[in-house]
Amino acid sequence: LTLGGKRGLLEGVIEMAIAPEVDPSTQEAELWNELAQVSEASDRLEAMVEYSCAILARTAPVHAVIRGAADKEPFAAALGSRLLRDRLTNQTERIGRYLGSALRPGLSVTEAGERYCALTSPELYQLLTVEFGWTAARHQDWLISLLHTELLGSSAS
Repeated sequence: LTLGGKRGLLEGVIEMAIAPEVDPSTQEAELWNELAQVSEASDRLEAMVEYSCAILARTAPVHAVIRGAADKEPFAAALGSRLLRDRLTNQTERIGRYLGSALRPGLSVTEAGERYCALTSPELYQLLTVEFGWTAARHQDWLISLLHTELLGSSAS
């Protein structure tokens, strides 16, 4: 197995950290199928945040390496940009699919996706959990509360 140097190594590590299961596509598909069956938008949002936080816990250290290498390695800057675009695309699509009709008045799916992507970013996770010393649970609870207000216009239950 060859990973193609530094670039391949970083890409391989981040992909394995995002979805470390033997067959991640099956597990992820099951998660989203189950989420589609949840009747309350607030419960769907909480499940989405829990999923995002689980990925952040695994990937934040790798994202920190990518950010650190980006100044000297153009491939790392390009990888960081690609990962951000992919995350924004995927999260915006999921916001539209699972929360679209429940978004607070005046908030578009695009804006909601941007807010979700920014607030669930590895950079903010790193700041809060490493620099400020928050626990992963505190970070997740804060995100759920904030995103309920930002996206649904209601407070978390």
